[in-house]
Amino acid sequence: MNDQDLASAVNHSAPEVTAPAFDKVWANAEMSYLQSRRRYAWLASAAATAAAVVIVLNIGTPPSDNIKFVELAELMESTSWIAPSDSLLPEHQIDLYQDLPTLIESTEPAEGALL
Repeated sequence: MNDQDLASAVNHSAPEVTAPAFDKVWANAEMSYLQSRRRYAWLASAAATAAAVVIVLNIGTPPSDNIKFVELAELMESTSWIAPSDSLLPEHQIDLYQDLPTLIESTEPAEGALL
């Protein structure tokens, strides 16, 4: 088999592929772009209309007069916090912040401080 036979065999086995004309491809791309722009414009206008309707409906309702504000004292009484590591510490019988221990004083002031 020589090069001529090989070339003719390849030409016969592979179909000819022709590309479409540039003008036709460009026209299809422009048409697709315009359709997508119209679709996005329609969706944007529908969203704006829906937002305007929601705003108009919310403007019509008067605010309620029974608004309850949270008082600071009520908030401090209803919440508490403990450290996560508190369960790992042993429980003490005295609270150092509330019950300060008394210092041991010497009974005889002439002898000096106890060490």
